[in-house]
Amino acid sequence: MKTILYISVLAISLWGHGDFLHAQSLKDIFFKMPQELCPALSEYNRLELIDNQKNNKPMQTRNVFKTFSKMETLTDDYAHLVVSKNSEKTIKLLNRNEESPIVMVISTVFADSITDASVSFYTTEWQPLDANCFVNTPTSKDFRRISINPDTNELTITTHYPLSLSFNNSDQPQKPHPLTNTYRWSADEARFIHQE
Repeated sequence: MKTILYISVLAISLWGHGDFLHAQSLKDIFFKMPQELCPALSEYNRLELIDNQKNNKPMQTRNVFKTFSKMETLTDDYAHLVVSKNSEKTIKLLNRNEESPIVMVISTVFADSITDASVSFYTTEWQPLDANCFVNTPTSKDFRRISINPDTNELTITTHYPLSLSFNNSDQPQKPHPLTNTYRWSADEARFIHQE
């Protein structure tokens, strides 16, 4: 009888724990983020950013490189972090119908007036996922800017095509030109849909 009671209590506690994990907010997920995904921020730094928000203090911390990192926005499903003057990260929790949510991370590096961006996807336990399962990115991988609207989940990827020869009888090569692609997140399909 004691064994049955013990198993019942264990099952109930695990079931409750699973619900907690499923319902966790981006703040919990951000705190558990592996440092290799953002080497400038230690676990202490991430905790300090979250605690500063709770205590109505500026959301900044002196990172492991002895410079300041600042969390500009932190909600239950969206974060925008200025890691340094040359880099930032945007983190968005994306819901999927009937499945646990996924974490999208947009990393951007600034070099003078040029930016270079990348997007990656993870489980809520920070296991990497294949980005191609969630978004069909443009043919040009020269990503200059990637952004997501936290309210509409609209993803925008801006690319620059490389220099090409001009066909207007000019010897001057054409300058790279930006091309913007927009995607809409579909919770039903669990992927971004390209907007024509």
